[in-house]
Amino acid sequence: MMAISKTAQQNHENLFPGLVSTLKQTDPKQSVIDMYRKHNRYMVAGDIDKLGALLADDFHLVHMTGMVQSKQKWLSEIQSGQMHYFSSTEDHIAVTELTAEHAVLVGQSQVDASIHGSRNTWPLQLELHLNKVNGQWLIMHIDASMY
Repeated sequence: MMAISKTAQQNHENLFPGLVSTLKQTDPKQSVIDMYRKHNRYMVAGDIDKLGALLADDFHLVHMTGMVQSKQKWLSEIQSGQMHYFSSTEDHIAVTELTAEHAVLVGQSQVDASIHGSRNTWPLQLELHLNKVNGQWLIMHIDASMY
């Protein structure tokens, strides 16, 4: 198999955010880890289009406060600046469940964010629940807590 250049991979990512090229063979565990890393990268960049492409239509986020937000509400708060993520520094990742169609990943990162005007760096643990939909991983929901 011919290797895919980094430029070709980046072009594919820009054109088709969240979709894995059929030219690229991927390890399922690494694909799930890549989803977490993309999630964090797009969250910090404030790129709601690319972030939204990673999330199922009925996605929901359970914040560390217990507040539940829909995909649309969370993305709109990022877009408006009510939730602004400055950085996310990865500490630890573990894929705790992995089948052909379902995965659970627990990621721990130091997240510098301003949430409704309150800025802090939180030790944020995200438990991502992913399902394979039409051959692609989507994040179904996230449970956030501190570690």
